[in-house]
Amino acid sequence: MKILYIATSDIHLATFHKPYIKWLSEEGVQVDIAVENRGKLIIENIHVAYYLDFPRSLFNKKLFRSYRKLKRIIDEGEYDVVHCHTPIPSMLTRLAAIKARTKGTKVLYTAHGFHFYKGGPISRWLLYYPSEFILSYYTDAIITINQEDYNYVNNKMLHNASYYIKGIGVNSSRFRPLTESEKKKKRFELGISHDSFVLLYVAEFIPRKNHEFIIRALPKLIKTIPNIKIVFAGKGISLERMKSLAKTLGVSTYIDFLGFRNDVPELSGIADIGVSSSKHEGLGLGLAEEMMCGLPIVASYDRGHKEMIIHGRTGYMFSQGNTDEFISYIRLLYTDDKLRNELGANALEKSMEFRIENSLKSMTNIYKIYLNV
Repeated sequence: MKILYIATSDIHLATFHKPYIKWLSEEGVQVDIAVENRGKLIIENIHVAYYLDFPRSLFNKKLFRSYRKLKRIIDEGEYDVVHCHTPIPSMLTRLAAIKARTKGTKVLYTAHGFHFYKGGPISRWLLYYPSEFILSYYTDAIITINQEDYNYVNNKMLHNASYYIKGIGVNSSRFRPLTESEKKKKRFELGISHDSFVLLYVAEFIPRKNHEFIIRALPKLIKTIPNIKIVFAGKGISLERMKSLAKTLGVSTYIDFLGFRNDVPELSGIADIGVSSSKHEGLGLGLAEEMMCGLPIVASYDRGHKEMIIHGRTGYMFSQGNTDEFISYIRLLYTDDKLRNELGANALEKSMEFRIENSLKSMTNIYKIYLNV
């Protein structure tokens, strides 16, 4: 049995899909991958790795070259299953696999968050919905990670089958609440005062993640929370611009721009609140990781966030772009230790739904339908 895994980059596969690739390999399935080699990573349990260009823009001429290479890989590979992830590679894959499907290859597509969504810009609906609708005809199964996308798939697509899983899973053995001594030690290592009130946002610095919203809210937060500290973990194209904005607003000393980090479990453990101001998410596993560390969450209202945040029980959701709501929830949790601890405990309990064991079980049941394992 052979499967071809396709995604934007080796980083995406290494971050999210290693447990699935490992399971497939252990079941005797040959796993090949087709990705952009952004991280120069070596991923275990891979038979053949093909490296293609997958730029973010739909209007990049490299996409046509990648399409031709991908079509040749699929046509010559005689795969039992082609499983694609992330929007642009998945669009190319389903076009490239049309001929292979007539010979029995099954095409699975995991939608990690459609680029069209309730309340989203009309331009996204005009561009992405027709594309997804047409390409669904060339898809054997669509797998979604939130209920809103699943509803779109069931009611407005042409594929053969659809499945809903609760995200792609978090390794709960890595994320846990820290003891007080562990928190003090890690804060000291990071140069964060033991009495700082820490808000953690783990996200790539891209416009969609909307770091600017939190930075612009900070001057008002400082007035009533003078010991506040914002910790940003991540890198990206917007990083330098956000550093410049913080300097312009005079709030740089209240923000730690940590860049890419390998110690996210410890960072989550030393924070007081997990936050996200993202404009849209498929799910937002960074928040699930923070919840596993016992953090209450304050995040923008979004189809992905509402999968895990029970408003008033595991945290709070504020309306997109509503600074006053965001500030009010942060202040509430700052002034009420009992409430913060209670919501954090509830968040920890809720986060168990998103453990990798649960997601892996759901996904392996789907694979068993399309692979002889």
